[in-house]
Amino acid sequence: MAPFAYRLRAVAADAEGGDGRTTLAYNTRESAANMWAAAAIGFALDAGLTHLTIDNPVKNGFFSYSVRSGRGHHGLDGLFPYDLSGYHDGATIHLGTTMGLVRAMVLGEGTWCRLVGDGGFFIHVGTRYDVYIGTAVEHQEAASRARTLGLDVDRVEQSPYDPALDQVDEQRPADDEFWHEVAQLVDEHGGVLVEEQYIRNAYKWHRPTTPTEVEELRARLTPRARLAVWPDLTEDAGTVSAAIVRQDRLQLLVEQWPGGFHEERVADYPTGARLKDEPGRRYALVPLEPADRAPLASAVLPDPDGELRARWRTDRSRADELRSYLASLRVGDTVTGVVSSGLCDIAVHVDLDDDLGRGIGWLRVPEMSWKRVELDDVAPIGREIRAQILSVDFAWEQVSLSIKALQPDPWRGFAAAHTPGEALPGEVTKLVPFGAFVRVAPGIEGLVPLAELADHNVTEPEEVVSENDDVRVVFLGIDLERRRITLSLRQATGD
Repeated sequence: MAPFAYRLRAVAADAEGGDGRTTLAYNTRESAANMWAAAAIGFALDAGLTHLTIDNPVKNGFFSYSVRSGRGHHGLDGLFPYDLSGYHDGATIHLGTTMGLVRAMVLGEGTWCRLVGDGGFFIHVGTRYDVYIGTAVEHQEAASRARTLGLDVDRVEQSPYDPALDQVDEQRPADDEFWHEVAQLVDEHGGVLVEEQYIRNAYKWHRPTTPTEVEELRARLTPRARLAVWPDLTEDAGTVSAAIVRQDRLQLLVEQWPGGFHEERVADYPTGARLKDEPGRRYALVPLEPADRAPLASAVLPDPDGELRARWRTDRSRADELRSYLASLRVGDTVTGVVSSGLCDIAVHVDLDDDLGRGIGWLRVPEMSWKRVELDDVAPIGREIRAQILSVDFAWEQVSLSIKALQPDPWRGFAAAHTPGEALPGEVTKLVPFGAFVRVAPGIEGLVPLAELADHNVTEPEEVVSENDDVRVVFLGIDLERRRITLSLRQATGD
């Protein structure tokens, strides 16, 4: 690595929290991204560079897998063609594209890669609003310009994304011997599914069914792609559907139909949906977790001269760890956490009791209590809570929680304690055009329809009652599923 390494952070960033993460106000992120991009290009120009090389590119999943994080084709829109040709390990890009990539990475829009140049020059974008730049000689002018832009510039011993720190599995080259093995597998099985991971977490799929198709495939693969050969797809849609419903591990659903392939994560697939059992449609489930992956064969494409220069890092990113953490959670589990935000739309965010659980808890107001409460009484920022998991949403990286699910259901308690026809005391809580709501127990309100307010014709509830009136009503019935109680003031008055 370069002997001079700098860390660039925004002066406007909020103070680091207990987790060591710096944060930026949302309305400053765009301008901050521009600052980092301009500063990075300044260092590159001072180093005499006009082009940089892409190393270990990621389409998504370095910062997050959430559907909320991606924007503009994972931040690559306008930088590369829609098929992302030219964005691969070892690809050379000019400084204009470099600026766009740095911006997209700082904003966490999905894509990530390291950028390297001659003389050990590098640009590494971190996950904590920090950028690391390495140079062969000290560049005080570039550092001074970066400070003028509004960045803190510090000398550091090493970038945390130094390739020397990478975990890299033993990589087999996709040479003649590998392709001969693939051709044999095709002969034995009548076809195989070939996974081409041309960028980390981005896939192309192929189904060669003859040795000739294997050779044709070999000629059109992306440079330095990682390859995995899986058993052939199946037309048995029912078996695959059953496996999707189980969701016993993280997998990709790969679907082939006449004209192409499509894939999506099983965790994002609606479990009630049925796969189409049609001629020409085939399906496969491909494991995502390294511990679950056992392909028939795997290899990495060497360069045209036969040298294997790609070094695909296998380090698990925070996004990978979060996805595994979400997969470990089960609906019905009880978890603890700390409320980390005020009311956001209709809910508050909760930090679950795990390093990976920051902000992923989602506690909606209706799930805070069985009775009407003030937000500050139940879920103020900093309040420790205990809740039950209602659902785990992988696409949004969100865990829906319920406090009231751990509390006795007052509606069922009320239904067990009272029978239709019983007279009860109550308090009028709200008047509506179709009647009046009356509280008959803590957290339990029922409706007195207009027809049950009095023996005579009533057009408006105000003719009979007012809010906060103490009344006596007759319990007519309860619908536990819809949480509705019907009451009668007329019958109680008649008594």
